[in-house]
Amino acid sequence: MSKEKLLLGGAGGFGRMVAEQAMLQYDCAFVDDGQSVGAEICGIPVVGGLADLPELRKEYSLLVVGIGNNQFRAQVYEKAKSLGYAFPNIIAPSAYVSPFAEVGCGCVVLQNACIQNGASVGSGVLLNAGTEVHCDATVGDYALIYTSSVIRTGATVGNFARIGSNCTICNNATVLDGAVVSDCTAVH
Repeated sequence: MSKEKLLLGGAGGFGRMVAEQAMLQYDCAFVDDGQSVGAEICGIPVVGGLADLPELRKEYSLLVVGIGNNQFRAQVYEKAKSLGYAFPNIIAPSAYVSPFAEVGCGCVVLQNACIQNGASVGSGVLLNAGTEVHCDATVGDYALIYTSSVIRTGATVGNFARIGSNCTICNNATVLDGAVVSDCTAVH
């Protein structure tokens, strides 16, 4: 049985991590403005750049963006949405997502990440390895949470927020839209 085709936006560091998980389920190809068409990255072909999304839509209907820049990632998703692409979630087999959590579309949940009961994660969110989103916490659209950070019960991480590695967003704390929280920080 053949796998569904999936375009991966971005072949940089995060894009390659997304690819490792996506290729378990999909037949993948990269679009990346910084790579030559025909190049292979991690055994996955580069089939074009972002300007090629309209033409590539004839062959691909699914896209996931693995670009760390939140604003740019959102722009790519919005462009692709206007072209009729759909955005599956890429969830590593070792991650846990409660059946009672809400997760938007186009999200990436990497190894050993956990989204607990009652949590809400928006669309286009990147959750790196070991991230925890606890009960009733909220992560807004296009947020990026780096390795081993914890979003505690009832906390809110705003749209486009960037949470560094090994951070704790304490119970009921709020990280504003677009905020940047440095590595190893606690927000109360």
